[in-house]
Amino acid sequence: MTGLVVAAVVVLLLSSAVGTALIVRGGDDATRAVVGDLLFFCATGVFILVGVLSSTSVLYDVALLATLCGILATAALARMLTRGDR
Repeated sequence: MTGLVVAAVVVLLLSSAVGTALIVRGGDDATRAVVGDLLFFCATGVFILVGVLSSTSVLYDVALLATLCGILATAALARMLTRGDR
């Protein structure tokens, strides 16, 4: 199981590297917002996988709260990008 967790962390780190390259390369605000979400949820995924390796249940509660905050931030950013239009 440890090998699977390490492989998952490597995949998340690779996707974070690609996302960072997309932010550096530029693009419009919507692309940067989506890549920012990708980076946030990759970090949350790595955090959860570290929790799996250390076998602590407190990390799951923290990860759930972080995910909720990330989703709310995404909704707020989408609202700002559309300038309040529905």
